[in-house]
Amino acid sequence: MSRVLDSYLSQVEAGLRGVSRRRRATLLRELACHLLDEAEARGLGDEAGMALLLAEKERPGALAVELAAGEGQDATHRGSSALVAGMILGVATGGHMLIEGWHWFICLSFGAAEGLAVGAGFLWVRRLWVRLGPWARLGVATAIATLLSTPLGFTTLHGFVPSRLLYGAFTGYLLERHAQERPLWEWLLEPLVFTGLVFLVEVGILGRVHFQWWKVASELSFNLTLLVGVLGALKLKRILAERWVLTPQEQGQG
Repeated sequence: MSRVLDSYLSQVEAGLRGVSRRRRATLLRELACHLLDEAEARGLGDEAGMALLLAEKERPGALAVELAAGEGQDATHRGSSALVAGMILGVATGGHMLIEGWHWFICLSFGAAEGLAVGAGFLWVRRLWVRLGPWARLGVATAIATLLSTPLGFTTLHGFVPSRLLYGAFTGYLLERHAQERPLWEWLLEPLVFTGLVFLVEVGILGRVHFQWWKVASELSFNLTLLVGVLGALKLKRILAERWVLTPQEQGQG
């Protein structure tokens, strides 16, 4: 994805020769994901931007020593940040349903499934495809999030409802799409389009509900809340990623 980043990672790998191959691969994958996350957060999307970012970081040899000594701390940090970000998403969606008058246990189960299974699970495994091209990343992200959202289908009083998986797919799309800053018109268009898709499936294909305008307004408000939750989760994750291990040299020396 970036020749500059590949060169930097190769130099770090050279300093990890005393680490097992499997552990070394994990460390390099986590390192690449952290750097790409920070580059996205700072809007540095080209080779020159990545070179500028890496120039601020520790020398590859010194960083390799720190990573080898950390032995699992990086994975713990990533898991913790994914969990906290997922909780934001779960509270946003479950809280919205509670305000609308849903049963508390459905709100709790939906929020937990959306936040932990989809949100936290997605953010934890995203490193596996983060170096793919933009469209490939979007496709894989949507597919993985749909799979992770299987528990959402059971958050009803009527058995398994497959249309609930649409919310998982939409969450994965949003998490990947908004990993980089997007224009405001996309923020407004995406919930509108998804709301139309939900009613197409629920009314036109499955025939589960009857079309009513108040239901459209309710669905649209929920999808807007979902978008806000995703943006909040991503913002927190970016902040945590910027502050972990890979500090600028002048800060590290201070």
